[in-house]
Amino acid sequence: MFLCLARCLTKKRTRKIFHPMKRLTVLFLFSSLSFTNCGSGPSQDLSGLLLLLAGGGGGNSTFHCGQTVANPVSVSFGASSGNFVTESDLLTALGGDNCSTPSLTDNNNGTVTDSENRFIWTLCVLDNASDAPNTFTSPNCSDFDANDSSFNQTNALTTCSNLTFASRSDWILPDAIQLHSLRSTSSPYVLGAFGTANNSLGDSQTAWSSTIINGTTETLGITALYEATNVFRAFTPNSVSVTTVVCVAKY
Repeated sequence: MFLCLARCLTKKRTRKIFHPMKRLTVLFLFSSLSFTNCGSGPSQDLSGLLLLLAGGGGGNSTFHCGQTVANPVSVSFGASSGNFVTESDLLTALGGDNCSTPSLTDNNNGTVTDSENRFIWTLCVLDNASDAPNTFTSPNCSDFDANDSSFNQTNALTTCSNLTFASRSDWILPDAIQLHSLRSTSSPYVLGAFGTANNSLGDSQTAWSSTIINGTTETLGITALYEATNVFRAFTPNSVSVTTVVCVAKY
């Protein structure tokens, strides 16, 4: 089959398409075709060869939505600790909202899968005393206490990255765009089990993100909000008693 393809391409004087800059031409021209041994035999499926020629066939190309501008993000709008940040201004500064509408499944083990954006979330907010999500007893999370909002942004980043939960150890603190994907425009202002489970984001109404911006006079961390009018709020990264934490893993 490989020899046949070479002969066919030689006849048409098209060997130059194997130049690295033109490999995609091969994929475009032949991806939907089957060759017939240069016109004298059974048809051959060349999809594997075409992927090879195009440099494909290996690796994980799964896209995960989220912030595309590196921290700390320079912003042109005014921002200071404790103040709300305009939704559209922040999303634009972070590179744009590139998440799809989530398709959420409550896994009934304290996690929620978003099969559309390929995320797995902790349903219950984290407890700073145990460095783990609050206890899940279907369908709810255990009651809030002071430890649930005692994380600063640095603590939140470290706790998520060190978390082992639900047989996973690849948790991270989500960025502001990823947290924004869970938001609903109607009460309880957060989607799926996050809004129906007691003591999840629908009750806390806020969570730390990993997003950091250069504010008007200082560096600020961003919290996501799940309430009627405000969507994001800025705090100095060492602020405590202002927000809660959920973690996310990619698959």
